[in-house]
Amino acid sequence: MRHVPWNDDVGAIVATLRALAPPPAEVHAAAAAIVADVRVRGDDAVREQTLRLDGVALEDEYAVPAAELRARLDALAPSLRAALETAAANIRAYHEREAVAPWRATLAQGQVVGQEVVPLAAAGLYVPGGLADYPSSVLMTAIPAQVAGVERIVVCSPPRPGGGAAAGVAAACALLGIEHLYPIGGAQAVAAMALGTARVPRCDVVVGPGNAYVTEAKRLLVGEVGIDSLAGPSEVLIIADETGEPEWLAADLLAQAEHGSGAMACLADVGGALAAPVAAAVGRLSAELGIATDGVAVVECPDRDAALALSNAFAPEHLELHCTDSQGLLAGVRNAGAVFVGPCAATAFADYIAGTNHVLPTGGSARFGQGLSVDTFRKRVAVVELDGPAAAALAPQVAVIAEEEGLRAHALSARLRAE
Repeated sequence: MRHVPWNDDVGAIVATLRALAPPPAEVHAAAAAIVADVRVRGDDAVREQTLRLDGVALEDEYAVPAAELRARLDALAPSLRAALETAAANIRAYHEREAVAPWRATLAQGQVVGQEVVPLAAAGLYVPGGLADYPSSVLMTAIPAQVAGVERIVVCSPPRPGGGAAAGVAAACALLGIEHLYPIGGAQAVAAMALGTARVPRCDVVVGPGNAYVTEAKRLLVGEVGIDSLAGPSEVLIIADETGEPEWLAADLLAQAEHGSGAMACLADVGGALAAPVAAAVGRLSAELGIATDGVAVVECPDRDAALALSNAFAPEHLELHCTDSQGLLAGVRNAGAVFVGPCAATAFADYIAGTNHVLPTGGSARFGQGLSVDTFRKRVAVVELDGPAAAALAPQVAVIAEEEGLRAHALSARLRAE
């Protein structure tokens, strides 16, 4: 666990913390080659890249059969199925509150303006995997798409080492009624969903966390497909004062560190009373759990305002508040993907079951970005209605502006409606 001294230049502290999670090795060329290959050769490229990178030979028809999806759900331990059902219900309840209705308004000259809210036709969901199995990521990405009204949902997740889809991912798809699951991962999966192949339907948006190759493939395909964000390693910043519980804080820091390479976990210690006991707890628990602590740090902040300034400059994916007045501190939070208020609100609850989405902006992008939501899967389409009197009232001023901009046909188009 690294100790980072306080510096009134919070930008310098942020730079030091970000350096604890160095950027991944250059992946642009490799990802670009895979995307180009899928663009030209479609499923043949997907199969070859999967064999080369994952060591798995895909069948000609590599979608997971519906019977297998149902069998995976039926085989779940009752306790796990119940937990996933609770998580799904909470996630759905949260995202249903994001619904926006179409609207109309009549403005001063009589024109009617408004918006229609239109779901995307097809969404591609990337669920990380390989050696691990993440059914929670299926729930987090698919449920807001379902709430938005997306008709076709496609899920891609890396194959297991012996081939086939991860059992939990397949079960989660069945739980939600998703029929399109493909055991493919990496840049080839993103390209297949973005561009479409004979086997994988083309999608309007591709979302979900993944490794550096997944992120780079998204970057390369922006403009041809919508994306949620360019996600990086997971991170948490915890602001805590002397009331913080060292054991809880250490566990929360390690819960981020266990995400692996590049994960960053930082304690902003208000007043300096927690650094030593938390460091001791981190050392003990990390040894018990086998978690590396290269990305774990503590910054001793002189007061709450300093800690809040550091947090807003860092713009963490997850922000936990363990303070005497956490609600009061929340009012000053400007940049964070999600905020966890009070000592009982550990990030782990929202990772799985609290209801909020765990696909969040990372790497400081919470300054301008936000988490996955229903809005990711729908469009707001502007609507304009004019009758004769409204057109006549507006046309002269349209013509004035259009003539000033040198667009004479625009002026003519408006004047004709006023005659």
